[in-house]
Amino acid sequence: MRLQEFQRLYFLRVFNCFPLCYVLYFLLFLALALGACTEQGKMGEQLKQVAEKTLSEQKFAQFDLEFLLGEEHDLEAVEVLVKYDHTLKHEQKYKAYPFSKVFASLLAQGDYDWIQASDPSKILITYKCVDGYNASTTLDVALSQESYIAFTDLNSETEAWTGRMASKMPPFYLVWEEVPYDDHSLLWPYGLSKLTLTPYEAAYASIMPKENLEGFKLYETHCLKCHSLNKIGGVMGPEFNYPRNILSYWEADNMWAFLNDPKSFRYNSKMPPITYLERAQFDEIVKYLRELDQMPRDPS
Repeated sequence: MRLQEFQRLYFLRVFNCFPLCYVLYFLLFLALALGACTEQGKMGEQLKQVAEKTLSEQKFAQFDLEFLLGEEHDLEAVEVLVKYDHTLKHEQKYKAYPFSKVFASLLAQGDYDWIQASDPSKILITYKCVDGYNASTTLDVALSQESYIAFTDLNSETEAWTGRMASKMPPFYLVWEEVPYDDHSLLWPYGLSKLTLTPYEAAYASIMPKENLEGFKLYETHCLKCHSLNKIGGVMGPEFNYPRNILSYWEADNMWAFLNDPKSFRYNSKMPPITYLERAQFDEIVKYLRELDQMPRDPS
């Protein structure tokens, strides 16, 4: 056979085999892909089951306080004289429900044995307000002395709330009878609408530091109620860590100056001057924020 004829037959045979090879390769790829999808489907189902189990076992409670405005409860309101109202800066009289009695009533409405069986210093209670202010403290502090869920300003005989309180306080305002003017350890959330309770460590897992615990506690006390971290905390002010840490675009000295005189930086700033925080305490907060910037962000 001549060389030219041999070459012609060879190329024809190879060319005719190409479509069959492609089909075989495609079928092999399809089989592998279907197998992978099946395994992924099984894995996805397993992950879904784990997630559902985790959610079902999660210790979390949320209570809407709106029921207090109706008549379908047996709680008795009392008159409370607040010697120094930390929001209004003077003595004030309210009609209110004792917090301890409201709390006991809420726990009696469902299966909350985990709350009653837990160390109250390890449970976080968050007062959720209609303006986005989410103030948190541990349950032992919340129950350390009697507080009151106020719903009426008794300075008026015709209106529930008067003056500038009418736009700020409803539906409820948490008050304390006798707290010195220089004691900032207790919370006075107004516009209060809901309560949530969560195990302390679970609630703060994504923002709990390994080193700067003092800075974290200071941030929790003075900042977290307005400025969230990884979407944990209040939303009245800007988030400080997600998606970018505030120290990546604000210098610490400028933050300190802003803290002491917000309106010197921003016209009509809603933030009040924080003059009771010492510079050494602020520096500890900065150290904590720097550590947080190096930790994995979890905004879920």
